[in-house]
Amino acid sequence: MRNRKQKTTKSKRSKKGTRFLKKTKAARETSAARRNRKHNDETVNGQSNDRLTENTSLPVTPKRRKKKCFVISPIGMEGTPVREHADDVFDYIIKPAMDRCGVDAYRSDHLDRPGKISDQMFDALLKDDFCIAILTGYNPNVFYELAIAQAAGRPVIMLMEKGNDLPFDIQDLRCVYYDLRPRSLFDNVYENKIVEHIKNLEATDWSVPDLLTGRGAFIGGHSTGLTTFKTTAADYSGSSGWSRLLDEARDVLDMMGISLTAWKRNKGFAQRLRQKAQSGCRVRILLMDPANPAMDSLFNPAIPELNSKQVERDIESMCEYLDLISQECENVEVRQIRTGVPRIHLTCNDDRAVVITYLYSERSGDSPLWECNSDSQLYGTLRQEFQAFWQANA
Repeated sequence: MRNRKQKTTKSKRSKKGTRFLKKTKAARETSAARRNRKHNDETVNGQSNDRLTENTSLPVTPKRRKKKCFVISPIGMEGTPVREHADDVFDYIIKPAMDRCGVDAYRSDHLDRPGKISDQMFDALLKDDFCIAILTGYNPNVFYELAIAQAAGRPVIMLMEKGNDLPFDIQDLRCVYYDLRPRSLFDNVYENKIVEHIKNLEATDWSVPDLLTGRGAFIGGHSTGLTTFKTTAADYSGSSGWSRLLDEARDVLDMMGISLTAWKRNKGFAQRLRQKAQSGCRVRILLMDPANPAMDSLFNPAIPELNSKQVERDIESMCEYLDLISQECENVEVRQIRTGVPRIHLTCNDDRAVVITYLYSERSGDSPLWECNSDSQLYGTLRQEFQAFWQANA
């Protein structure tokens, strides 16, 4: 009697897993079509429709742009085992995990925009927030794209089917080993592991170790020293990066921008600035003077949110705010830029610098951001630029 009951239970479990796979596979074409439409709608002209409406507020938490994930995967011809396996991994493991995290995930064959596939692949590898690489099958194209992503410092989550070993050169890197058994898929075993990886990336501001730092990585004949590149400053603004710049300063903290009002919204900014100054750190702050002849020309009238009068009020408010701090702390100096036109929003401490370029065609939050170490040529150039403005506006 007990054996018959056990067989019945196993049979029910097997049928449950089979129904789960059939239901998912039946919806694959509909899901894929919806995914393609959604991705193409959100990447018109290569840009997300989610826009940061804040102009001068940089180090605050803005409306979050939806993250994008490029899936490096063997694809194969339709109807082949390679394609079926790739679709199974994407539909049953990757896509559910991305949906839970609010990430737009896609493969190169999901794109139907005109242009070279190779160009679109390079853009995805270098510009998307992170990648997932399916290494099952040891496809050479997959490893080629994986190498590009790693060399560019992109976060990568690697997947490999159980029973296969990673090649020697990447054996020490973390990898999610998966299978496609109904029970594993039904219990979301590997979906949960990917979600956990994404949470870990979020906790580190999507930064990963630079594999080429100190190994002769060169651009234009000079060591780059770049640790972080963000396609939009909003991605950095939503993290704790700005707070770290302030907290890590020991002897030097230089800030330059148009209004810098967003620093007031950074929790505990005034108190932490006082503490830095009182500990001996020299704090120098440069912000725009509304009387600067170039003031009105800084803002693009085609962007309705940019209002020079509002920015002038922000500058006046920030000057009053900073003056109170400088009166209490001898090491805090504030100057307004009457001579010269700042093209960047810059924050430097002893060890690194973060710079945002002011683009006429974009809001500041949608402009690119670089973070560099103090041993890079860029860091020296930025410190030189700040010093030139500081002396010119003494």
